[in-house]
Amino acid sequence: MTSSAPSSRPTMTGSDSPPSAPAARPWSITVRLLLCLGLCLLLVELLLQGLLPELAGTPLWGGLLRILAVLPLFAWCAVRALAPLRWLEDALQPGGGMGAARPVPAELRPLSDAVHAVLAQQREATEQQRRFLADASHQLRTPFAVLRTQLQGAMSGQLEAKDTLPKMLATVDRSSELVRQLLSLAKVEQLVAQGHWQEVNLDAVAQEVCLEFGPLLARKRLDFSFESVPVRLTTDPWMLGELLRNLLSNAIHHAPRGSALGMVVRVLPDQAELLIWDNGGGIDAAVMDRLFEPFQSAAGGTGIGLGLSICRQIAESMQARVQLFNRVQDDRVVGVDAVVRWNLAPASEGGSHA
Repeated sequence: MTSSAPSSRPTMTGSDSPPSAPAARPWSITVRLLLCLGLCLLLVELLLQGLLPELAGTPLWGGLLRILAVLPLFAWCAVRALAPLRWLEDALQPGGGMGAARPVPAELRPLSDAVHAVLAQQREATEQQRRFLADASHQLRTPFAVLRTQLQGAMSGQLEAKDTLPKMLATVDRSSELVRQLLSLAKVEQLVAQGHWQEVNLDAVAQEVCLEFGPLLARKRLDFSFESVPVRLTTDPWMLGELLRNLLSNAIHHAPRGSALGMVVRVLPDQAELLIWDNGGGIDAAVMDRLFEPFQSAAGGTGIGLGLSICRQIAESMQARVQLFNRVQDDRVVGVDAVVRWNLAPASEGGSHA
């Protein structure tokens, strides 16, 4: 993928349609009840006229017999007509199966479709959570297993302490970063659930993040550039800062020592845009779409694989979109652009507002 401005790296981006309603006998409950009532009245009238014609002809006893005969028959038919409601109730009980092919009356079809859609979403969310916990558990166990092996090797004398200790420190640093990102992900989910948004200046947050990363930029001797215009967003300031930190940290991590790297906050005709670009080479297009999934990283990557997943979750909470593009110059991929775009609300005084 390519983009026009100095543009950066990772990304990605599914729906579950509810099971289709069975087509067999999709009669409405109203039609069923009317047919049952008509058949009951006809049957009782035929029986009374055939068996008790004299009694049936008297207004008092005839009417009473008709009522006594029709009521139980109609009750039985009503129970049969309302059977789809019991099927739906049974299916919603714990352990109930929604896959059984049952005819769905017209009145219940919208409710049935809505219930199936909610259950499908819950199943998908549960499966995603299960996969995430499995991956997180694996990612947490692995460093400790490595540390144990390194420590045992050093204690037994099979490994040189001067060589092993730096490796152990790197393993501890990776474990600490993994825990930090897991806590960050949990905090993002909590803030999104609370939804206490406020007006935040994107350009001011961007400047703060750039100052925060100053020592790291200096350590790699990166030629950093920063451009911004006033843009106000409705979000949580910590989440916006975390979005910028993850994207800038990712760009610094992939940028070669002494290369150019930059951040741009600008306003497009109908959008506000944050662009963080580097010259760290491109990303394989085949893996670009899955880099925003938890614990996914590019080939040869050494990151935890949670930063971009956190970025996507934060962007979605702000109705924004985060994408990665390979930047091409002279028919050669030179770097990656990380782009976040917010749709702009009508222009307001003092800067653009998304």
